[in-house]
Amino acid sequence: MKSIGIIGEYNPFHQGHSYLIEKAMKSTGAEVCVSVISGDFTQRGTPAVADKWERARVAVENGVNVVVEMPVVYACNSAEYFAKGGVEILEGFGCVDYMAFGSECGDIDELKSVAAFLNDNDKVLHSRVSELIKHGNSYPKARLMAALEINPGFDEAILKEPNNILAIEYLKKIKDIEPVTIKRRGVGYHESAEAIRDSLYEKTPKIFDEMDNRFFKLLSAKILQSDGEYLETISSAGEGLGNKLINEIRYVNSTDQLIERIKSKAYTRTRISRLLTQVLLGISSDSVKNARSYIRLLALDDVGAKFIKEMKKNKYCKLPVITNINREKEEYPEIGPTLHQDILATDMYNIIAGKDLYDYSDYVKAPFIGL
Repeated sequence: MKSIGIIGEYNPFHQGHSYLIEKAMKSTGAEVCVSVISGDFTQRGTPAVADKWERARVAVENGVNVVVEMPVVYACNSAEYFAKGGVEILEGFGCVDYMAFGSECGDIDELKSVAAFLNDNDKVLHSRVSELIKHGNSYPKARLMAALEINPGFDEAILKEPNNILAIEYLKKIKDIEPVTIKRRGVGYHESAEAIRDSLYEKTPKIFDEMDNRFFKLLSAKILQSDGEYLETISSAGEGLGNKLINEIRYVNSTDQLIERIKSKAYTRTRISRLLTQVLLGISSDSVKNARSYIRLLALDDVGAKFIKEMKKNKYCKLPVITNINREKEEYPEIGPTLHQDILATDMYNIIAGKDLYDYSDYVKAPFIGL
């Protein structure tokens, strides 16, 4: 069965996702769509608008055949690690033929050329980016400045658009899958995921305010129990951010206030938001470095079930397949630390969302089976 892989968040699922799936399936002739999604916390560092099980179910009801979870150590991280986690899982299936992603550019050859340039100049770029960050530039701005210094003819527009940036990171990681990019439509604000989230907030502000309040209290407790040395080990920390969290936590009453007091030209709002979730979940640089990927099934339909059966029958899969963590966490001890952080993320999300810890536990929930 010819298959295509897509990495996303579906936070929430919207028309743009349907468009990507439809165009990618049609252009490749794929019969199966496999999607890797972030769990209960997003790449921006915020709790998702709905839990991973609900978002996976909606995806299967809208054209995706198999949905699996990206470990939180990758999902709640920079574009580089988000791409690494997603690509590792798709290639780990051993039978996914294509990987599709949206981009503002829409030209796969141009994106490949930029990815190759960044790979070829990785050491020089890394060194220069580090210097530019020390002078108060954010990572995205520093990388663009460094790229233009090395190659003045570099098309800077391609490194300014968010989907281009993520597409390039995918291409830097892909080894065995054929990449396909779909040019993003000019989606207006009212069709965007941000607009849908804003609309949900307007309809139920009390629910979202309560979620943020619970998140902030959990985070405050974690920061107050930690010292600067420990907080500096967190994946997005460094350069004194750990101590800054400790110094600022008593002066704020919300997550937003804390972010506002810490963000700067060098530390973007997204990086600080991501840092706060990583602190809450204990996502250290070492836990990211030592992470082990696996295929954690969240939802599938009949076509997806046939695909998984064929994958297992022909022994294509290169990664552990997880459908019941009570059984399989003992079978695959090497994934234990990474899986433990996913379980913790689910528990923390359930507290934040006011859900029952047992009923919505990873130990209890099972993959959604659609028709």
